[in-house]
Amino acid sequence: MSKPRQPKLTLVSILLTLGAFALFVLATILDFPSYYNTIMMTVGMALLLAAWGIYFLGGRSALKNEAATENVITVIGCRGCDVKEERTFAPGDYIFKELGQCKKCTGKAFIRAIYAVPLKSDER
Repeated sequence: MSKPRQPKLTLVSILLTLGAFALFVLATILDFPSYYNTIMMTVGMALLLAAWGIYFLGGRSALKNEAATENVITVIGCRGCDVKEERTFAPGDYIFKELGQCKKCTGKAFIRAIYAVPLKSDER
């Protein structure tokens, strides 16, 4: 579930898009010299690029600050014995990734499973 975008950034993006659209319409309908039409089309494209940048890239900073809603657990197992160990997820973890030698025996330790546990409302 994604967080809704900030309304101010969305409004600015819409206004820039409408401004670009108005420039495109003016450049095609009105009988200006081609030099002015080229300038209006270039400014319109710049407004569209700015609108795109604000809309798509401006909302990402708000998503990074979002509080965690779940705790991700990595389950480590052994191919030689029946050892099962749990730890918090680390970047780069994936299922069946070999982690080296088992702490209990000489078998190979690997990531058996990865799952998420929702946090309680008082832990958030």
